Amino acid sequence: MRLFLVCCLCVFAFGDLALAQPQRANRTRPPTEEEQLDGNSASRYQLALGYLRGMQFDRAIVILSDLYAEQPERKIFFDKLKEAYVSVKRYDDAVALIDDALARSEVVQLELEAERAQLFYLGGDEPAAMEAWSALLQSAPDTEAVYRVIYASMLQIRLLIQAIDVLKQGRQDIDNMSLFQAELAQLYALTGQHELATQEHLDLLSVNERQLNYVRSRLGRDLEQDGALEAAIRITEARVATEPDLRQLRDLLAWLYEEAESFDRAFEEIMALEEDADSSGQGVYQFALRAAEAGAFAVAGQAFQSVLEAYPEENISIEARLGMADMYRLQAEKTNSPEQYQRALEAYEAFLRDFPGHPQTPAVMARIGALHQNVFRDREAAKRILSFLATRYTNSPIGYQARFDLGRLAVENGNLNEAGTIFARLAEQTDGELAAKARFEEAMTHFYAGNFSETQSILSNLKEDTDKETANDAIELRILLLENPDTDSTNRALTGYAQARLLFRQQKVAETAHVAQDILAQWGRHPIADDVRFLRARALLLDNRPDEAMMAFGEFPLIHPQSPLRDRSLFYYAEILETFQGDAAGALQAYTNLLTQYPGSLLVSEARERIRALRSAGV
Repeated sequence: MRLFLVCCLCVFAFGDLALAQPQRANRTRPPTEEEQLDGNSASRYQLALGYLRGMQFDRAIVILSDLYAEQPERKIFFDKLKEAYVSVKRYDDAVALIDDALARSEVVQLELEAERAQLFYLGGDEPAAMEAWSALLQSAPDTEAVYRVIYASMLQIRLLIQAIDVLKQGRQDIDNMSLFQAELAQLYALTGQHELATQEHLDLLSVNERQLNYVRSRLGRDLEQDGALEAAIRITEARVATEPDLRQLRDLLAWLYEEAESFDRAFEEIMALEEDADSSGQGVYQFALRAAEAGAFAVAGQAFQSVLEAYPEENISIEARLGMADMYRLQAEKTNSPEQYQRALEAYEAFLRDFPGHPQTPAVMARIGALHQNVFRDREAAKRILSFLATRYTNSPIGYQARFDLGRLAVENGNLNEAGTIFARLAEQTDGELAAKARFEEAMTHFYAGNFSETQSILSNLKEDTDKETANDAIELRILLLENPDTDSTNRALTGYAQARLLFRQQKVAETAHVAQDILAQWGRHPIADDVRFLRARALLLDNRPDEAMMAFGEFPLIHPQSPLRDRSLFYYAEILETFQGDAAGALQAYTNLLTQYPGSLLVSEARERIRALRSAGV
């Protein structure tokens, strides 16, 4: 009974609450114009749409004309009939249709009036088009919307100069020179008038600093055009000189300098902005990161140092310390300098000592482990760090990557069974690119061991969601295993090549070259000979024998004219000419040959970058 009373009280309480709630408005969507059609009209309209989709415009026009005659108030009939007329270039009929709609309308239809003029132009009657647009302007010369509508209709048919004139006239007629800034900037850019385009963007920015990102995005689309970046810098420099206190202008100028890779000048503007009392160092720090990533290491170092000096007690200085360490590593990767690698290692280790509880500690430890593994070849040091990360951060991206690198270490140490186990477990416990990479590395451990059937089995189950490099490596390995052994029914040549690949992976490059030469001596006509010869050339290069490597890469296409490795051999040949021989002209020619002889090569984009760099250096 007590329970019943409680339930009743609850019902009454909630009932009163429900009554107290305001009634929810009826939000039922009103029916569309198409949904309002009766059955016969709807069927005919759908048939006309089918004809339009099938490019049978004449049939569609017959039906739509009848529907419009019966129900001219239906906008869907009007729009589709006009569309059909324009599709078959019956512009006079389209104009007549618009005239009829305008005659029926009790209000001014600016868009229809402008479209009517546009149709005159498309039909070849330019004087009538200009007269119609002019009449529309004269109907409301002090109305901003009229100019925008005419500009939009002219832009659609690429009457860019005329559209510029219309908007400039609108500014004068309305007596407001701030109107149409974004539209005119776009039109000036489209017509190659980059100085005027920049002026309009800067005028917009001077009025509203919140438009900075918009101006950057619009300018960014145009800067690749010849002379656009230079014009933008020139005009912005002049404006900053006259309005030095507008932060947004200096900010834009700094960005333009970065786009021009003039990081020294960009840094000057960034520091000018930093002088403001409210600055936190974040702008200088972010600039330093961008400069380092772009390879402007000297100015990046200055920027990081300025943050350290200006904010020694702030968190931003800690971030700058890590940024400098990353910069040393990037510089080392670009110059292949052992001294810079050592400097990066010392900076990372100092960061860990000074900030042991920092959130970036695991990432910094991972970078130290990578340096020990990939650069200094200190496998014991790398293993200690990676084992700690794999244990401490087991189910995290850092831990998974550490386990992957431990598997790579096991391969380098020749422990193929241990490596295979690590990669197999990792592939089961993760997903995405790392899982695919682990599965491929598992296949490689079997390949190195000569278990080719198991290698094929794993490769056949490799998921597609992996990075391009791993996917390409997997494809190449599949093709290699599918090659006909021909005279080598016992797979001795393939087994020897697999062993040579393992030696190369272990950085035993002299042994790799020796084993590869032995394979070629015995199996020089085997289908795998091109892979073996290419591997030997790479080993010679890493063994600091560039002259022999260049000869090997140079003769490769002659010995193996059908090999898919010809483009790579030519790229390596060009690299040796550029880096070791100092023959920039020869390297430029070799890179150019790669583009012309192998236009579908995966190395095309990189070859283009090398060509641009050589040409910018005056070659």
